[in-house]
Amino acid sequence: MLTIVATGLGLFMVFLDALIANVALPDIQRDFGVGESGLQWVVAAYSIGMAVFIMAGATAADRFGRRRLYVAGVSVFTLASAAAGLAPGLLPMAVARAVQGIGAATVTVTSLALVSAAFPDDDERAKAIGLWTGVASVATALGPTVGGVLTESISWRAVFMVNVPVGALVLVLTLRHVAESRQETARGFDWPGQALFVVAVGSLAYGLIQGQKAGWTSSGILTLLAVGGVGLVVFARYEYRNPHPMMDVRLFRNRAYAVGIATIFSAFFSAYGMLLVVTQYFQNVEAYSPASAGLLILPFAFNIMLLSPIAGRLAARFGPLPVARSGQPLLVAGLTVIALGMPVSVAVVAAGLFLCGAGVALLVTPVTALAMNAVPVDRAGMASGIMSAQRAIGSTFGFAVLGSILAVWLGRTLGADLRQAVPDATARRAIADRIVQEANPYAYAAEIGPGRPLPGASPEQQHAIVKAATRDFIQGCQISVGVAAALCAVTMVLLWTVAGGGTESRAAR
Repeated sequence: MLTIVATGLGLFMVFLDALIANVALPDIQRDFGVGESGLQWVVAAYSIGMAVFIMAGATAADRFGRRRLYVAGVSVFTLASAAAGLAPGLLPMAVARAVQGIGAATVTVTSLALVSAAFPDDDERAKAIGLWTGVASVATALGPTVGGVLTESISWRAVFMVNVPVGALVLVLTLRHVAESRQETARGFDWPGQALFVVAVGSLAYGLIQGQKAGWTSSGILTLLAVGGVGLVVFARYEYRNPHPMMDVRLFRNRAYAVGIATIFSAFFSAYGMLLVVTQYFQNVEAYSPASAGLLILPFAFNIMLLSPIAGRLAARFGPLPVARSGQPLLVAGLTVIALGMPVSVAVVAAGLFLCGAGVALLVTPVTALAMNAVPVDRAGMASGIMSAQRAIGSTFGFAVLGSILAVWLGRTLGADLRQAVPDATARRAIADRIVQEANPYAYAAEIGPGRPLPGASPEQQHAIVKAATRDFIQGCQISVGVAAALCAVTMVLLWTVAGGGTESRAAR
């Protein structure tokens, strides 16, 4: 039981951090004076660290010992959390978050392996894994609320520092009560494949996040996007020819597995990218406090916690495919309600979040089972690692792409929409740049205060600026979430092209 407690607490930290920082973003933004790309880095760096190391982490754990790597992962995660909490600026914060992600990847892949090894009996192992999964669901549900309360009552720095005492407790429990385990015939490291993966994913993410700030047609951004795209092609070709690949791309020949991976990617891309945008909508547009914003996001997270185990039981009874096909439309509907509801009311957006949570819960668990049922038993470990990597990659690109869409929309529309309220071109440009930089319709105040381009602006003029900026901001949020809904609609159609109905799970039993 203490093995479950030790590994569950480590997993709790990792999943808590996936969402805990979101409601602290506006406060971090104000303290560091950064814009939309800065906010994207705070959340995306964590996912990038997870994405690029999760496959290597699984190999290292099998080779050097799972408890040893778990202890190393928790230590790295805890120290990086402290570094993030003490960060004096955006760059140290982003680096610390990336290192956190590397630690999180190690914790994720080793904790499940340790639980599995500690319970050799199939029934006992199933119960233990159920408890392990439940811990992750609770952490996901609590993340936004805990983050909001800590940010509002103490500081955004407490969001990261809270991991330090928990990490210390995990280390003590693990060293005292968790037995070591390793794979007797562990495979070697695929160093070239790992390097290509890091370069490709890192280049694409960096280019997408920095594109609006540096200019989408600048040589640096075009080079990064080209390197990322070509890097993915080279990586796939290399892994295909490698007899001992880090990521066996041959698995994608199986349609059910390939569609499952695409669906997982789209779900995490859409859900986590949407949360980045919605958090700014709640706090920057609707002026809710961090704690209130966390409570508004709670329906999304609570539904995931409540319905994920139910989805697993439904998939076992009826097969994973019918359950996944019911979850995906709910996710699409939820994203659509959020996009359409932003100009209407916060209550409509909250209802959309509720639907999104239900959709994610009824989709992710069954589609994971669908994909894993489609691969040979001897490739199950690698197939699971690829799926875990897709979760991290999906959330990374969700943060990057949806945040960039919002920034691009503001950059393209705001200057023209402020023309009537601010006739002076110089003042208008300064106000537009400040609002885009801070992703906040109320940021105009910094440009019309004493000594600014519009000293003594009338209340009517200030109201006109806020009205135009708010309209553009909401439209940008709507377009971002609409793109997420469209992507999920594509994978919703793909799920109906997979044959098998509900027979996969029953056949497996």
